[in-house]
Amino acid sequence: MNGSLRPAPWNELHVLAGLWLAVLAYAIPFLLIQPVANLFGAQAGFRDAGDAFEKAARIASYADLALARAAAGNPLPDPPRLLGDPIAARVAWGMALVSSALFVAVALLAPRRPLRDVLRAVGLDRFDAGRLWLPALCVAVAYPLTGLYAAAVAALGLDPLIPSPSPEGLEPVLRDPAALGLYGLATVVAAPISEEAVYRGLAFTGTLRWGFWPAAAFSSALFALSHRELATLLPFFAVGLLIAWLYYRSGSLWDAVAFHVLFNGLSFILLLARY
Repeated sequence: MNGSLRPAPWNELHVLAGLWLAVLAYAIPFLLIQPVANLFGAQAGFRDAGDAFEKAARIASYADLALARAAAGNPLPDPPRLLGDPIAARVAWGMALVSSALFVAVALLAPRRPLRDVLRAVGLDRFDAGRLWLPALCVAVAYPLTGLYAAAVAALGLDPLIPSPSPEGLEPVLRDPAALGLYGLATVVAAPISEEAVYRGLAFTGTLRWGFWPAAAFSSALFALSHRELATLLPFFAVGLLIAWLYYRSGSLWDAVAFHVLFNGLSFILLLARY
């Protein structure tokens, strides 16, 4: 397969170091969510307490304990926290923006090359608006196929493989316009740039000397696994291969970013329409 992209001047050790740094770039902001939220007066977590059945179970458990304490003349327990705090949700998605910024920093610094050379190697110095029709066309094909995959695994009764119609834990976000705005910014703009910088810009180009398909499979596996959900593993792996092909064909990371922005943007629009 011929393409415009060439192997990067960095090697597998740089890629490995960058991936470990990316793990820290994700984990540290995540661990800071609740402490920072507490500084702003948030008391509950940034997610609701499970589905309706789990909420009902917690209420029933609280009622039993409250009745037992009341009968014994003891103070009543604190009621269970069932709803995520909107302030905590704002902090959570603000931290997602911080994590995205750290991802970009990792992708630029891990190769240990001058910034200008890194930008040139990944094609961020080349942008062609006239070529964006192809990422848009790929989204128009790939997005319905992910829906067909969901329908197929549902018809086969493979419940663990059925993708959720919306990401888990979004209820507090959907109840708060500020949190929803941060969520949209993080998922539609920040995540496409940062994830493409690491998974395609760093990992794919850094292993391209293996050949297109091994490098594409490696970066796509990282991309799919990073979403930490069994149900999206196969479709996101396939999407990763498609993004790698777009990138390899054009030689510009902007084509990969454009696909990712459009794909996530369509998901965000459908989420708003659903709720």
